[in-house]
Amino acid sequence: MNRREEDEMSVFPGLTRRDFLKCCATLASVIGVAGPMAVTSVAEALEDLARRPQVVWSLFQECLGCSVNLLQARKPDPAQLILQQISLNYHEAVMAPAGFQADKSFTDTVNSRDFYYIVEGAIATGIPEAMTVAGRTSMEIVKDAYQKAKGTICIGSCACYGNIQAAAPNPTGAKGVGDYLRNEGGISNAVVINSPRCPGNAEDTLAILVYILVNGKLPELDDKGRPKFLFSQTVHDNCERRGHFDNGEFVEQFGDEGSRDRWCLYKMGCKGPVTYAPCPINRWNGDISWPVKAGPCIGCSEPGFWDKLTPFYSKESGIRTPGDISPVAIGEALGIATAIGIGAHAVVQTARGRMGKGGPLSKERGPVDQPDHWKKQSEDPDDTKPGSEKGGS
Repeated sequence: MNRREEDEMSVFPGLTRRDFLKCCATLASVIGVAGPMAVTSVAEALEDLARRPQVVWSLFQECLGCSVNLLQARKPDPAQLILQQISLNYHEAVMAPAGFQADKSFTDTVNSRDFYYIVEGAIATGIPEAMTVAGRTSMEIVKDAYQKAKGTICIGSCACYGNIQAAAPNPTGAKGVGDYLRNEGGISNAVVINSPRCPGNAEDTLAILVYILVNGKLPELDDKGRPKFLFSQTVHDNCERRGHFDNGEFVEQFGDEGSRDRWCLYKMGCKGPVTYAPCPINRWNGDISWPVKAGPCIGCSEPGFWDKLTPFYSKESGIRTPGDISPVAIGEALGIATAIGIGAHAVVQTARGRMGKGGPLSKERGPVDQPDHWKKQSEDPDDTKPGSEKGGS
């Protein structure tokens, strides 16, 4: 490709061919596609997006933070690559139609059975009427749409696990989509792709869509329904402050010298060692910021974190630190794949090179069974094996 061809516009408005291929290379690395044809495969998948596949986006018990994050993302620009290129047939917060016209868009697209379903927000199971749209409860809507969709992605911890709505005493009986479908919904083998974090990250969603289009099947999931290529490592594994943890350098109180020097926040309640998420790699605000730049990780990608990981500023128990045990044993105790002693910068660079290749998983973390409409697309005979009873939440 010569310079003139590189500067020509791609199929995406505002993106030159050169910049488009850079985005493709980044996404290929994130989803674990390797080899000389990796960038080409991702480019073809994104160009498939330009042919406007249909998407229905439901909003249930949520704060709209996941949608706002998607609309405001900048690097790469999912708002441009997705919202301007797919046929977003239904999204209550951004669509032009209202009332019966909006409901018709939803019904017509769902009945076509040729769409991807994205869910934002928890399902109200205890008080179903607490969450209704067009006279139907969230339970009725999600069950019907799931069974007709080509694939279902839950964005954000509310849709994945119920999040703050499900915190005790949980008056509305809020649950994640998968949990509801497999229990009250009566679809015992239901599998949804969980993309948690609070709010859900736009680049995670883009990576999942590209993975599906490139591979033609559901990504391998952990026992909580999260794609392993994104969620197989802890926040601690790739944290920019990780070198300080290895050196035994901790912030003891906010505002102290260690705080000013950006030392490890474990003693201030950071839940990074027990939280599986790609936050240090897929960041927010154009890849310039993430929570640990400002304070401790609170574990928002983990189920029930509002109840299980609080108080947020209290040190997590059961984690041994330098001085308690040797650095090698720390790695073994936490199930960490990185080599102890690597500086924070080197940790991040190493992680970028191995994203998509997976990491060590505990015995409880394994693949989740796929529903029939995914099995037809899978070329892996293992994909049709029955899953465990601990399927994704």
